[in-house]
Amino acid sequence: ALGGSLDPALAEASAASGAATLGGIGGLLSNPALLSNPAIAAAGVGLVVVATAVRDYLEAPLGAPYPANAKGYDPAAADRFYRARLPKVAARLLRLGWLTFGFNAKLALDFAAYKRAGSPEGEPWPNEADRGREALALATQLGPTFIKLAQALSIRTDLIPEAYALELRQLQDAVPPFPSTQAKEILASELGLPGGAAALASTFRSLSTEPLAAASIGQVYRGTLHDGRTVAVKVQRPAILDEIGLDLYLLRLLTPLQTRISNAVNRLPTYDADIASAQALVDEWGRGFVAETDYLYEADNTESFAEAMARRGLGAVTSPAVVRELSSSRVLVTEWVDGTRLDLDASPDVPRLCGVAINAYLTML
Repeated sequence: ALGGSLDPALAEASAASGAATLGGIGGLLSNPALLSNPAIAAAGVGLVVVATAVRDYLEAPLGAPYPANAKGYDPAAADRFYRARLPKVAARLLRLGWLTFGFNAKLALDFAAYKRAGSPEGEPWPNEADRGREALALATQLGPTFIKLAQALSIRTDLIPEAYALELRQLQDAVPPFPSTQAKEILASELGLPGGAAALASTFRSLSTEPLAAASIGQVYRGTLHDGRTVAVKVQRPAILDEIGLDLYLLRLLTPLQTRISNAVNRLPTYDADIASAQALVDEWGRGFVAETDYLYEADNTESFAEAMARRGLGAVTSPAVVRELSSSRVLVTEWVDGTRLDLDASPDVPRLCGVAINAYLTML
């Protein structure tokens, strides 16, 4: 719960670690030699009580500092919210530091080796391909906020090396999913079905057992409605805004330090305007990210986009029709559209379609 990790193995390891800690204390208390000493026995009982209380506190739902909508992101509200929950903030910060320490140390060694080689112009740092693979694994471990950040960076080869971008592009449609049992309970709850996941058959003639794709905020199932329509069913990850809100707060908190370090590496002075600009960038990104957690906002944009394209005579560019009666702030149901990514397709009409896409982009601008 603390780390927000999407990797089930990591979640199991974390739970096992907590259980082992309490089990170890319990084992000490069952030692007759220790129990014969009243002071040690009392101290042991106190340790169990404290350890259990700390575990329960850290694993309790954190909540979010603002609502999930297009205007929800509020740095001031986040500051007030998390200042009242400093132990959880500290725990998340320690976890981030623990997970990223090894990667950052390797980067520092690579940079030192590059400098020793005379900083050859046009040459990459050593071990760049290995670091790209490690960056992919690290983003997955760090959770939804960092997966989203990695997705954005994966198309910015002007900011990160090509080797990193190639690896991080896997996160565009291949993020580890959360359990389908949990997803279907969320779906049933959002649809107002009192029978839970077992009642989904009243709405769907069929629904895929596992997601066909997963992303940072949600995952998609293929379903068939009783009227015969094939639909895409996107279900939001549980407590996603809790994780995003805390990570955005920490990113904003650490931005001044990161700006100073970055400028120092490049032998540049750091001015107040540099820090303000960097924090404004985090805020702008945060606003968009928080807005994406409101699927009704996405539904509105999906429909308005299709209408705008048709109104401008660009009907070849459209979006899937939204099934409004089955959509909510945490579930989005649209018509199912078969297709392929242009960059992965070898069809002869790809150049023509690229022209259509560019025309649409320029029209929107």
